[in-house]
Amino acid sequence: MTVSPMSNNPDKERRQGRCPLTPEEVGLMLRALGYNKDVHLYVASGEVYGGDETLAPLRALFPNIHSKDTIATKQELEPFSAFSSRMAALDFIVCDESDVFVTNNNGNMAKILAGRRYVLPL
Repeated sequence: MTVSPMSNNPDKERRQGRCPLTPEEVGLMLRALGYNKDVHLYVASGEVYGGDETLAPLRALFPNIHSKDTIATKQELEPFSAFSSRMAALDFIVCDESDVFVTNNNGNMAKILAGRRYVLPL
């Protein structure tokens, strides 16, 4: 699932031809697909619509939301933190191994993961 970080106004983005999902819409879609509240979601690529406060509706539906910062300590992330490509690689590895992942943009990582899952299913 992709959630857009561009603005706090998804309606404005939709008028510009984009198709962002709000965190709540992601949660509702996952519920409609049959995921229950016990599933673990991994949010990759930083903050979504400004962070924890805006993730509250998704967290209400799926309380097990994780990110690099919640599954690793600061000390574990330290060797990678000065290198954005290495931090992105960590996100990629976790997303690739996860049942459900959420990215905050529709960039290359989401496209590569979708292609990888299509060509080489889990």
